[in-house]
Amino acid sequence: MTSNRRTLFALATYVGTVMGVGLFGLPYVGAQAGFGLLVVYLLIGGVIALTVNRMYASVATHTGGLHRLPGYAALYLGRWGKPTALVVKLLALYGALLGYLIIGGQFLANLLNGSVILYTFIFFILAAFLIWQGARSVGPVEFILLFIFLGVVVFLFFSGIGEVVTQHLRGVHWDKFFLPYGVVIFSLWGAPIVPEVKEQLKGNLKKITWVISVGLLFCVAVYLSFSLLVVGISGAQTTPDALSGLTGALGPIALKIGYIFGIITTFTSFITLGMTVQKLFWYDYQMTKFVAWLLAACVPMALFIVGVQDFISVISITGAIMLGFDGILVILVFLSLKRRQQSIHLPRYRVAGITLLIMLLLGIAMEVFYSLSHKL
Repeated sequence: MTSNRRTLFALATYVGTVMGVGLFGLPYVGAQAGFGLLVVYLLIGGVIALTVNRMYASVATHTGGLHRLPGYAALYLGRWGKPTALVVKLLALYGALLGYLIIGGQFLANLLNGSVILYTFIFFILAAFLIWQGARSVGPVEFILLFIFLGVVVFLFFSGIGEVVTQHLRGVHWDKFFLPYGVVIFSLWGAPIVPEVKEQLKGNLKKITWVISVGLLFCVAVYLSFSLLVVGISGAQTTPDALSGLTGALGPIALKIGYIFGIITTFTSFITLGMTVQKLFWYDYQMTKFVAWLLAACVPMALFIVGVQDFISVISITGAIMLGFDGILVILVFLSLKRRQQSIHLPRYRVAGITLLIMLLLGIAMEVFYSLSHKL
């Protein structure tokens, strides 16, 4: 495989993983809190995700061996690092995988007019098979599906842009000021796939950084365009899944294409993150490939079966709390690496790291307060 081709496959893998189910939650929280506020959150969230991802890339490329975050935490944070990172990482990844199942199955059922449970199971079987196949099959699949995805985005945008009502994009609802935070962080968080990108690019930090930067910029641009379209059309009537509220404006054919778009994004993300969970158990805990695959693929389906199916709550809590802790661990590992290996040229992110630690801790506290206050 040529270097340029490998880089494109890595970019497709990164974008395909980051741009998952969070895309469909963004219009809803943007409509509830105000589109302008969503734009601000996306810009701030993009900077947070970019900084944390680049820190993680530096750790991955300057540490020998094949690891995921628990492995790096064990090396740089001591005894408490590995079990803490494992719990945080698994909760975050399982939350993401569960979100993909919830909406992926719903989109399939809406597209084919069938049972949500049946099509969620079909979604799961196909994705689990590709997870078992491993990285060689996922890179090219992500690359092909990314082009299909881009075509659908362009089609949806130009099909509906004439229906946008600018009044829907104005105003801020301050009582829901914090609502977009968890969904935005969730929608931009690419840290779990950074070690996968490292493997695909043979540890070339310059290329990994390029993939992360271009990938996140692309994701923010698509998120803004998609949210503008949906909120501009649906306004306060924007639905949690974004698409079902567009029936009258786009018509049945465009809506079916939208469901295909949703299936592509959720399916590719499920595959790649599922593979990440599998390798976490496989590399860092020396489990057999089959046991690691079983734990990666089946736990999200089990959670769905027992009734955890409110995807806005799932991705919001996962983004603000679980990914918040995930980012904190990445930053602590990075700062430890900087302290131990002063001779290695790494980005000077000490001040940025401390600032991000404070921001992520505040985000966790605010999400806990927001979730509890809206349940009381």
